Amino acid sequence: MLDRSDAVSKVAFESVGRLFQEFKSKRMSRLASDKLVDSENSVTIRSNWVSSMVDFVWRKQNALMARSLVLPVESFKVTMYPLVYAVKTVASGSVEVIRKLSKSSKNANSNTLDSGNAKRFVGVSDVVLHLAPFLASSLESVLIFEVAINMLYLADGPGGKPEWASQSIIAILTLWDRQEFSSA
Repeated sequence: MLDRSDAVSKVAFESVGRLFQEFKSKRMSRLASDKLVDSENSVTIRSNWVSSMVDFVWRKQNALMARSLVLPVESFKVTMYPLVYAVKTVASGSVEVIRKLSKSSKNANSNTLDSGNAKRFVGVSDVVLHLAPFLASSLESVLIFEVAINMLYLADGPGGKPEWASQSIIAILTLWDRQEFSSA
C-alpha cells in the first residue's frame, strides 16, 4: 500500500478493501485462503488477516492518507474503504471481537492497539478531514458519492458528528440536483 509504484499501491488498496468488504459481508475470501466450505478454520484465517490489516492501517494511517493523495484521482476511490473500515473498526472496538475470532488474543497481548477513546476519535476525525475536501472540490460525481457514503458510515460510528452526515447528505442532494438539471 505504501509502495512507490502507483499501480502496486492501487492493487494493494483494492485487495485490502476487498478483504474488508468480504469479511463484513461474511462472504468467502480467496485472499484469506478460505476453502469452498465455510468452516471454523476459514473464519479463523480470515479474522487473523483482517485483524492484522486493521492494525497495519491504523498504525500507518497518516502515511496511507498521504500516499492516497498522490495517487491519480481515479485511484483515490480505492483508498477510501480500507482507511474508513479500519478506523471505524478500531474506534468501535470491533477489532477486539475480530481478534477473539482469530484466536490470536492470547498472543496479541504484546501488540494490542493501545488507544484511548480520545486517540480513536481523533483517528476518525483525521480520516473525515482527509475525505471532506473531495465533497466540495471534486468534479467527478462517482468520487463525491463514494466520499459521501464513507463519511456517512463514519458519522454513524463512535466519535461521529452530525455535521459529517449533513455534509454528506448535502453533497448527495447536490449531485442529485446536478443530475436532474443536466437531464432536463
